[in-house]
Parts: sequence; C-alpha cells; structure tokens
Amino acid sequence: MMKSKNTKGLLHRIWKGRYAYLFLLPLFAGLILFSYYPPVLGVYRSFFDWDGVREGVFTGLDNYRKLFQDEVFLNSVPTMFKIMIPKLLIGIIVPLIMAEMIFSVRNKKYQSMYRVLILLPIVAPGIVGTLIWKNIFDPNGGLLTAILKALGILGEEQIVDWLGSVKTVIPSIIFMGFPWIGGTSVLIYMSGLMGISQEVIEASRLDGCSTLKRICFIDLPNIVGQIRYFLVFGIIGGLQDYSVQIVLTQGRPGYATYVPGYYMYLQAFTAGNMGYACAIGTVIFVVIALITALTFKLMNAGRFDVDS
Repeated sequence: MMKSKNTKGLLHRIWKGRYAYLFLLPLFAGLILFSYYPPVLGVYRSFFDWDGVREGVFTGLDNYRKLFQDEVFLNSVPTMFKIMIPKLLIGIIVPLIMAEMIFSVRNKKYQSMYRVLILLPIVAPGIVGTLIWKNIFDPNGGLLTAILKALGILGEEQIVDWLGSVKTVIPSIIFMGFPWIGGTSVLIYMSGLMGISQEVIEASRLDGCSTLKRICFIDLPNIVGQIRYFLVFGIIGGLQDYSVQIVLTQGRPGYATYVPGYYMYLQAFTAGNMGYACAIGTVIFVVIALITALTFKLMNAGRFDVDS
C-alpha cells in the first residue's frame, strides 16, 4: 500500500510539472541521441566484424582477443603514459605556481591585468597553436633550432629533427605549449585562492608564516576541488588525445608516437576496421572509468583533503 501511494504521489508531481518536463524533453532527447547512443552502439559494434558500411558479422570476443595480441596496440599504451604523465604534472603544477604568483600581487589593478594576459592565448584555436609548434620544431628554419644555434648549443651546420627522431620526438611533444600557463587553468586556480578568507591569510602573516608554509597548509587544502578537477580531466584528456599525432607526427618515426586513440582512428578511417576500432574505444572507455573512479576514491579517502 505504501509503495502504491508513493508511486501515485510521484506521478502526481510529474503531472503537475508536465510543462517543465516538456521544455526539458528536447534537451534530454539530444543528450540521449548524441551523447549516450553513440558509445552504447560502439560497445555493441565491438563484437562485430564491421566496416562501417555493410551489415557486420557477429564475432563475439574475437576483436578483443586480437587486440590484446596486437603488438602495435600493446606498444602504444606505454607511449601514451610517457606523454600523459609529464603533461598531467605540468598541467597541474605550473598553472598553480603562476596562480600563486598572481595571487601574491597586492595591487588589484596589476592582478587583473595579469589575469587578462593569461586568458588571451585561448582566443586562438588549439589547432593554430599546434601548427605554430610545428614550425618551431622545423629542423631547418625553426625557431628552436635558431635559438640553440644562437646560444652556441648547436653548430651552424648541425640539424636536429625534433619530431623525426626517436630520441627527441616524445620530449618535443611534452615541451609543446611552453610555458604551459595560457588559458583558463590559472584562472580556475585563482578563483579558489580568492575564495580563501583574507582574515586567515592576514593571521598567518602576523604569526610569521612563510609563503611556502601558507601555500602548503592554507592554500592547497582550500583548492582540493580545483586539483581534483585538473587531475581527473587531465587523465581523461591524456588517455583520449591524439591530436598531435594527426597534425604533427602521423605516429612517426616508425611507431614511436602511436597512442591507443590514434591507432583507433587509423583502424576506423584508414583500414576500415570499424568493429576493431570500436573494441579499442571500449577498452579506452573502461580504463578511463576505472582510473577516474580510483582517483576519486583516493582523493575522497582524505589523502589530499584538508580534513585529513
């Protein structure tokens, strides 16, 4: 009886708000159609030998068995982590340092000016920045080579193929974006720092607390949310990203810059193995879900929490 009353009460509330739900219906329809349906279809198609055009042939777990015996895919996983981990650390630490430097500026006018200057680089599309770095890494007339020759680090006739050598290609990809402070990252950190009570900061100064101690014991515990955001989305972005491979390296030299996302792209749109590509995408999705859940669990356990 109680369950029946609750059901009737819920239906009554839904009927009362029917116009609001009607307005929300296009939003949820679009969300289901464009955000939920494609990945669900991708998981389903991963069990088929499918070229994206003709009707697929059900093969069960064959795509997954093949995937975990595929040396190109298996070798692309360590490459992904070699690129992702340094970029993740840079994306968390460097904007934080810059935000702390701007936050320490007492003059509000200059502080606002620095915030605007930090935000300006996002006006240019990301692909433009990538192409600029392609020219910087040009082994013949690139800016990096010219600077190193001017400093005497490289000889006049010496040429370094930054993106064409196994030894330099991954460090070059990591170096891209230097000094790594443009965009919204600094502003997100700034929003957290500006939310700290000024009374607490003034009290720490009166007590003789050094800047380093204030950052460690006051600032960092109060921006745990921002750190969690950059950590989680940095991991997700790092596992999915293959834009540099498409624009700059095409996976070269050899297979040195192959990552799972780029291999998935090639299998789908070059080799026509859409079912196999769906299997790669499903594995990436599972890994992202597991790592994200683990990250939240570790952070919520109090390892980075002010209450710990």
